[in-house]
Amino acid sequence: MKLIHGFLLASVMLAGPADAQPSGEVLTLGRAIEIAVQQQPSVRQTRASIEAARGRVDQARVALHPTVTLSATAAVGSTRPTPCASDPTMTCGGFFDASAQTGLGAQASWRIYDFGQTRATIRAASLQADAEASNAGINVLDIRVNVETAFLEAVARGKLVRVAEATVKSEEVHLDQARKFVAAQAKDPIEVAQAQARAANARSALAQARSLEAIALANLRAAIGWLDATRSPVVDPTWPTPPTEAPQPLAQLVEISRQHRAEILQLDKQIAAAEASFEAAEYERRPTLSATASTQWNPDSNDWSPEPSWTAGLTLSWQLFDGGRSRANQRVARANVMSAQAQRDALLVTLTSQLDSARAQIIANGANVTASTEAVTAARAQLQLANARYAQGLGSQIELADAQTAVTTAEGNLVQAQFQLADAWAHLRRSIGEV
Repeated sequence: MKLIHGFLLASVMLAGPADAQPSGEVLTLGRAIEIAVQQQPSVRQTRASIEAARGRVDQARVALHPTVTLSATAAVGSTRPTPCASDPTMTCGGFFDASAQTGLGAQASWRIYDFGQTRATIRAASLQADAEASNAGINVLDIRVNVETAFLEAVARGKLVRVAEATVKSEEVHLDQARKFVAAQAKDPIEVAQAQARAANARSALAQARSLEAIALANLRAAIGWLDATRSPVVDPTWPTPPTEAPQPLAQLVEISRQHRAEILQLDKQIAAAEASFEAAEYERRPTLSATASTQWNPDSNDWSPEPSWTAGLTLSWQLFDGGRSRANQRVARANVMSAQAQRDALLVTLTSQLDSARAQIIANGANVTASTEAVTAARAQLQLANARYAQGLGSQIELADAQTAVTTAEGNLVQAQFQLADAWAHLRRSIGEV
């Protein structure tokens, strides 16, 4: 799978559930990001928020549609004694004589026109839903950079483990040499104790490196959203190859980011939504024209054949005074407009700083990788010479220890420089807003 601008060609092998990933599948970083986008709970939360925003648009549209209500009632009770219809000299009804009352009804209502109030509310809800939908792109960008950073750290920690393992092997060889020299009475016995101490320290460093690698793999699992606890991610030891070209000038990066950053597009929509909400708040005190129609049928136990009744009419209502509610809503909406505008301005202010920092780190870390590579070559040559001198009985443990420390330090610095360079590229792409 081709990655962003051909960057990060390393792969990671993640053993997961059978239905999500076949056992032994080697995943590229792009595939790991794809799994994260599918499995991360934050993605589902974002989708739920978007769905809720779209539901609020539907709620605002309800006022445009007519509503129909059906009702049915049934009741039993007593009536006051009254002359019977069959014999006026007798009375009918009373406390112990139950009578039934029933009713069937239907009512329809429709807001015909409210002078733009509903339309403004729908427009505000639609713009807010569009702004909420931008969170999906922002969330994907965050997932990408989190997975990428965790992946890079796992690669770096794995390489540091290899450095520590090489150091342990080298110190064990030095310890064996020291024992042979002491046994042949060619060296002082203190050199064995010194070599034993260095070998023990190297094993301790290896254990710490493996612990940090396990933590990095756990962080990678969390970044991907991997839930299967029976399988662990295994990172390919091949180091990612960074882009060969230098980053673009700062002004050009800023221009590109202002076109691509999903946060800027989201804030633009939030500003438009807040302005529409302010407009809707202004319309709250406008009159409303509605139409209503209803029909009712109410038979009882004494008369089951009454004619149903119906009514229909138009109502024009105008709330002249609402206790200050619309004014308060306008105040809230105006504050929301100011807040969204301030957030957008703040993002534009920090955007240049983020890009400048990432660009400077790429340039500096690129030079650091070159220098660290040269330092590793020189340190290895120095260690090779020190090993040769010690094997001939000419060198000392101090000279050998210094050479070994220089190699371990230089290789560790190279791994750190490579990680920082790759991480700076990842954050530059996130600052630009590239998918």
